[in-house]
Amino acid sequence: MLNEKSISAPIEFGLRLIGLWPNYTYAIFHRILWTITMIFVLFFEYVYVVMHIKTDELPDLMDSLTITLSNSLLFVKLIILWFNDRAFEDILIMVIEDYDNNEETNDRERMNNKVILSKRFASCTIILYSTTVILFSISVIFAPERVPVLKMEFPFDAMRSPIYELISILQFIQELIFASTSGLLNGLIVTLILHFGGQAEIMCERLGDVSSEIIKGESCKDRLRSLINAHERIINFSIYVENVFNYIALIQFLSNTLAICFSGFMIITSFDSDQGSVILAKTLPYYTVVNLEAFVLCFAGEYLTSKGKAIGEAAYTCTWYELRPNESRYFLLLILRSQKRLTITIGKFMDLSLECFASVR
Repeated sequence: MLNEKSISAPIEFGLRLIGLWPNYTYAIFHRILWTITMIFVLFFEYVYVVMHIKTDELPDLMDSLTITLSNSLLFVKLIILWFNDRAFEDILIMVIEDYDNNEETNDRERMNNKVILSKRFASCTIILYSTTVILFSISVIFAPERVPVLKMEFPFDAMRSPIYELISILQFIQELIFASTSGLLNGLIVTLILHFGGQAEIMCERLGDVSSEIIKGESCKDRLRSLINAHERIINFSIYVENVFNYIALIQFLSNTLAICFSGFMIITSFDSDQGSVILAKTLPYYTVVNLEAFVLCFAGEYLTSKGKAIGEAAYTCTWYELRPNESRYFLLLILRSQKRLTITIGKFMDLSLECFASVR
């Protein structure tokens, strides 16, 4: 049974919505509903792109491609998570066990602070993504002629009342849900990384306590064994996160490169357009969100790496050299393990880091 205190409410709601919450009764139904909806939406979006690739104006085509690309990216993310649902469930179980098995007040408070921080981030991303959809839709509401929220090619006249109004409302709600889900997935990554950081901080603090015991001449063999097991658990957690999210990172960066090109083209061409202010109002927020998604992944990789290094530095600065040989080997093992770089990769090709974000931008 998952402890509601260890996972923030927005993240839990999002995981239930996409059918990834462990032991959720309607998980399969949600996945089927998402699959049918995404296939239906993407089919008509790509039909529009294909039919207007030569006849339409380039700015309108770019406008259509940006949203189509974002929806495609969301669908691919969901598919990857669904195929890795067992590994993802193991990650959530580790989060719950870490929370439930730690009875120390200071450690509990640290983990609670991480949960609160992840909740705030998830809420902010939902608001930001929803605002992006609203600003994008405002241009449709105030357009001088009838324009759909999403450009799709239907086998019937979609511009006729009341079909146009109905489709516009459905498209707005659908895109609001899609955008919020994308924001929640970013919040999910941040939640897992913050949990990892919390466990790493707890271990560094315990290493400091062990150093104090060594100075006092006390035996700490059992405590060292416990630290070795805790460190192994932290390493395994980072490996699980890497296995689930490395292909998501790959698709994210490939998609973001195209999306930034499309939206950048829209921003540049808007300066010579009569509707320049309207185009900027709906394109700039989208451009910001696209960059934010890439930054979140890069920050996650950087944070993971820095916390992994912090454990090694904390172990190295301990007075382990004053231990007996049969006890100091535990510290040496911990230091050797800490030399392994913990990170999230882009499809196993390169590590995610802030340097990577700066180079891609």
